[in-house]
Amino acid sequence: MDFWIALRNPGIAGEINLHNRRLYILPTRFGYIYAVMQFVLLLAAINYTNSMTYVLTFLLTSLGIISLWQTHKNLLGLTVELKSPAPVYQGEDIVFELRIKNHNQLDRYAIGFQYMQHPPVYTRISSEETVTLPLTLPALKRGQFKPDGITIFTRYPTGLFHAWSWLKFDVPVLIYPRPQYDAQLKHSLSEQHSGSQIIQTSDGDDFAGLREHHKGESLRHISWKAYAQGRGMLTKTFQGYASPSLWIDWLDMTEASVEGKLSQMTALVLQAHQEGQKYGLKLPGITIDKNSGPAHKSDCLQQLSTFNQANVDSPLRIDDE
Repeated sequence: MDFWIALRNPGIAGEINLHNRRLYILPTRFGYIYAVMQFVLLLAAINYTNSMTYVLTFLLTSLGIISLWQTHKNLLGLTVELKSPAPVYQGEDIVFELRIKNHNQLDRYAIGFQYMQHPPVYTRISSEETVTLPLTLPALKRGQFKPDGITIFTRYPTGLFHAWSWLKFDVPVLIYPRPQYDAQLKHSLSEQHSGSQIIQTSDGDDFAGLREHHKGESLRHISWKAYAQGRGMLTKTFQGYASPSLWIDWLDMTEASVEGKLSQMTALVLQAHQEGQKYGLKLPGITIDKNSGPAHKSDCLQQLSTFNQANVDSPLRIDDE
């Protein structure tokens, strides 16, 4: 049945509206027991021709029908949206932020959300209210994935019926490899480019001297003292220090396993970014040129995350399979 529901509800990047065709409802275990009890009461009323037993049977049956309608109504008309989760590292928690809108005057109670077999989370939504509910899941495996169906459900008000819908969102979930820091490896790679490169610049911390002024250069760097001494137009120069660049190469990693190498490379990317180094990445069949900055860091980490991944749209698993 899950396959049939998934076929009827493809992935959506925006909001999902819970209309009648998206909602399903069945009796709970207590609901089936309740129905059997009503049948037994009806047989007793017929057998003994007891009017009070008839009244009780019809009264409880009416309660069951009203419960069926109210349980279905508790979900009907809600709108749910899933924000793209921020990338996390393997072993951390993924936080799905579900934005639920209640467009009418009805208060909604005991609304649950569940991903696979993970424990559900619940919320209450007042009339014409929008709430944000975090759904926290473990990030067990690196890579880029799409969330599988998230189940929204309710058993309010009596627990006799279970109403639910299957929400499929077309948003990416990115899990970086777990960083594995190795100080000795970092030191050996840094020795390839030991020392800082001294560069001449018009801005810096250390005064380097004077040189002839070139036409078009800024006047604020002219040495007016030298000009007053009759030495002509001279420009002040300073010394700056550029951090050495670094190649983070697959072949230089000390770990034997693929996951171990990726973890070491992830740690080196984070260290180089934190230190403001210019760095490049070399994976089998993939080379990212040296650069720096947040965008370069994200690009490198994404390549490490999806390395050798056959399908970047595979469903996110939260078990150990």
